[in-house]
Amino acid sequence: MRQIVLMFLSAWMVSIGLTTSADAQFRAESLTDLQLRDRVHKALRNGTDYLRRRQNGDGSWGRIDEEYGEHHVGLTSLAVMALINSDVPVTSDEVQGGLNYLRNHGEAHLKANDKRSVYETSLMIMALCAAEDPQRDGLRINNLATALIETQCQQGQNSGLWGYRLARLGGSPGSNGEDRSNGQFAVLALRDAAYAGVPIDRSVWQRTHEHWQRLQRPDGGWGYHPEDAARGSMTVAGLSTLAITTRMLADDSDVGANGRPDCCAEHPVSDAFQKGRRWMATYFDVFKNPGSPNWHYYYLYGLERAGRLSSVRFFGQHDWYRMGARYLVSNGVQQADGSWVSRNGAKWDLTMPTSYAMLFLSKGLSRVVVNKLDYSSTGLEQDVHGPWNRHPLDIPNLIELIDQSEGWPPRLTSQVLSLSRLTDDSAVLDMNQAPVLYISGKDAPQLTDQHIRWLRDYVDEGGFIFAVANCEGGTFDAGFREIVERMFPLGEASLQRLQPDHPIFRSEHPLNADSIELHGVDFGCRTAIVYAPEDHACLWQKWMKHDPRDRKQDLTTAIIRSTRVGVNVLAYATGREPPEKLNEAMVRKDDAEMRVKRGLLEIAQLRHDGGWDTAPKALTNLLRGLSEIDGIAVSPERQAIPITLPELTRFPIAYMHGRYRFQLAAQERDALRDYLSRGTMLFADACCGSPRFDQSFRDLMQQMYPDNPLELIPADHELYAETTGFKIEDVKRRKQVPGQGNASMKTQTVVGPPLLYGVKIEGRYVVIYSPYDISCALENQASLACDGYLEEDALRLGINIVLYSMLQNVSATEWLAE
Repeated sequence: MRQIVLMFLSAWMVSIGLTTSADAQFRAESLTDLQLRDRVHKALRNGTDYLRRRQNGDGSWGRIDEEYGEHHVGLTSLAVMALINSDVPVTSDEVQGGLNYLRNHGEAHLKANDKRSVYETSLMIMALCAAEDPQRDGLRINNLATALIETQCQQGQNSGLWGYRLARLGGSPGSNGEDRSNGQFAVLALRDAAYAGVPIDRSVWQRTHEHWQRLQRPDGGWGYHPEDAARGSMTVAGLSTLAITTRMLADDSDVGANGRPDCCAEHPVSDAFQKGRRWMATYFDVFKNPGSPNWHYYYLYGLERAGRLSSVRFFGQHDWYRMGARYLVSNGVQQADGSWVSRNGAKWDLTMPTSYAMLFLSKGLSRVVVNKLDYSSTGLEQDVHGPWNRHPLDIPNLIELIDQSEGWPPRLTSQVLSLSRLTDDSAVLDMNQAPVLYISGKDAPQLTDQHIRWLRDYVDEGGFIFAVANCEGGTFDAGFREIVERMFPLGEASLQRLQPDHPIFRSEHPLNADSIELHGVDFGCRTAIVYAPEDHACLWQKWMKHDPRDRKQDLTTAIIRSTRVGVNVLAYATGREPPEKLNEAMVRKDDAEMRVKRGLLEIAQLRHDGGWDTAPKALTNLLRGLSEIDGIAVSPERQAIPITLPELTRFPIAYMHGRYRFQLAAQERDALRDYLSRGTMLFADACCGSPRFDQSFRDLMQQMYPDNPLELIPADHELYAETTGFKIEDVKRRKQVPGQGNASMKTQTVVGPPLLYGVKIEGRYVVIYSPYDISCALENQASLACDGYLEEDALRLGINIVLYSMLQNVSATEWLAE
């Protein structure tokens, strides 16, 4: 009896909005992005283990003694999607078991349990599409999608919606209990089917689009039925449904007889988006489904879609993914067995809430490749009609194209970043949520000096700016050039037309550089800003997964050309390895900034004529990494010095890098050799594996130590031992794969022992050198054309090299005290 009372009280507290202990713990707990990411991955592992244990012997999920447990097709489909999106291989026994159940028993189950056949059919389509096996599943997906199309209501208030039962199983469109919940699942399934190649008539999308627009409530929300009060689960359903139908209804009505679109035509964004986001900003919650005491995890699954498909990070002040993820990984929310439990006391088969929670966490963790800059909105509300958004689908379409491309990681997305939201404290960190910042428009953005400083700091921290002029005859070209000049007031960098041998023209697709005008700013290790005066975004706006039947061939050719330009720029900027959301490197740099203190260790950076300052922040970032090690205190300032003995002898370690050929004068070589004979060390690397610097450095070592040539440091050397710093066995190194002529640039990531070389004098290495990049990786500036170690391994190697030098030194402390 006491247990029943407690269960009732718990459900009552949730229904009236009182906090549970999990809510209180959530509100009190503060997590960094890195901590949250670790908790998310742990939660997904535990959820995966739970789903594995719950799988039935026939490959299905669902227990008939629990609510909704008899819906084996729906629950199996949800579990399969949750596992695949949590990076469980499609070839795994559990995923294949679930898929085989759907293939062998799915349609028979639907006929025997037809009361929710629209839900289950929709989920089955999505699961089969997630498996990406068209040879095996193409016909089945086509048949199931056709069954959904037949079931759509085509008249009356519910035109564009679906009911519970497939028409071929007895459901009668128009009198099938149509509602918006069935409707959103059908649209999600038909979207996946369309991407899998199933032809979907335009009228299907049109009816759905018109319903959700026409019957949006005055307050901006949507209810379960048109006459119902708004609730969170249906409002996020409206936002994601309209995001899908808007894309599916794109057409070529603005294309001229010459096959070219009118790039100055407006692409109005439905006001329904603005109103729906405003409702979400007002009623946002992660503890419950706003406006309803039920369907909490169902709502969170919809919240993820609404945020991701709409390319928004915030609803009002609410960062939907971070808040939702923090809630789902809070103590007491996920159970000890890895499951998530309904908060309203329903005796559901826990496959359902667990799968919904895992889909939120995994799909919401999608890698944000591009932040599209909103430079004209004011306040927290995004003006979707602003000049920054002349082609609303430009970046979303480009990212969707990349997301389906071989060689890129799964689950890619983009977001909009509004300047009006940024503050001095958070601007660069917020920009760094994506490796690329995209700026476009017909006329030049009006940026303050503060905005310019943020852009420069973003580039300094490894960010990449991609700008495209829209339309023709505007002021964007002159204005963006002025922005670049303001970012580099000393003239240290400027926009120059990229030459045909630039890696961008081969980074993914081989491009004809003579016919494609791109300008770039070379800064540090790479080109950090790229500007296209041609309106490629106008053609990205036109890209579709499958071209319409009547599309002109000239337009298709132009779209392919422009999308390849965009893909190449993003491939160059990210190395096809955009960081996962809640990226560790960004957090590490931000946290470390406050931890660097003046102390014992200073490292000298040597000036020379081979690009001594190619990666100006590499040494600073290495010092920051060292500062996080207990017992190591460092100077926050890098010291750049000429190569003279009086200057050198102030420091226990010297450091150098570069990209070009160089040569030291005889007195510089003598000073460096004298310095290294005193118990000190030189640490050097070739930025981006530059062969010119590499040859010059090897020549220098031959001149300085003709009897002690550079040798490969053995993999079992103490340099890589835990007693020195990190235990380093295998590291990741990016290298280019040789190609012929103008072939696309191919790279591969090699995993193996580090390849460092050294000059050994009297049993210790006085020189440690990497012919592969470390410095550009330390600066987060490495590009696709950069041969070298990935950032995490570059930092570990740099730290171990410095610690090895200190341990080998007679006494670093005594040295500095002298």
